[in-house]
Amino acid sequence: MKRLLWLLALGAMAAEPSAWADDHADAVALVAQLEQDVAHRTATADAVAKAKDALERAQRMRAAGDEAHAKAADGLALEWAQAGRDLAKAVDAEQSAAELRRKAVDAQAQLERSRALVEEALASVGRLQAELDHEQATPHEPRVAVETHDGEPAKKDPKKKDAPNNKKGGAPAAHKPNPGSTP
Repeated sequence: MKRLLWLLALGAMAAEPSAWADDHADAVALVAQLEQDVAHRTATADAVAKAKDALERAQRMRAAGDEAHAKAADGLALEWAQAGRDLAKAVDAEQSAAELRRKAVDAQAQLERSRALVEEALASVGRLQAELDHEQATPHEPRVAVETHDGEPAKKDPKKKDAPNNKKGGAPAAHKPNPGSTP
């Protein structure tokens, strides 16, 4: 039983350096990826600088023989590198949200314009309906369309009668004073 516990403890200790080595390799890979990302360089610059600093500290501690603190520094470097990656994602999300917000504002403005046009059209339809109702309620003589062409005299409506002091084709009648009136 003691032998089994001893073997398990050795296995755990042997596995641990590879886990910490993975932190170091992961941090180095993430830092390299963030350095290549030109679009997010300003947002991730601080996190990348701190991750590089932690990686350098880990190398100095390994050179000094302090593996435990070197592993902790590798973990810190990985945390900073992951924070930089998350910052890049946040910048992308903010840009996407800003674009969606702009589109939503544009859509809202378009909706308001459309609503105003619909209300204006409804008001116009209401006015036209009122005019139509008024015309239908008011009695009037039937109307006849008369067509004239250039150079032709205007045709008269056969239903209309000449004015009483107007003779067909002649000049207007002269005004005669009444016998009892003074000029």
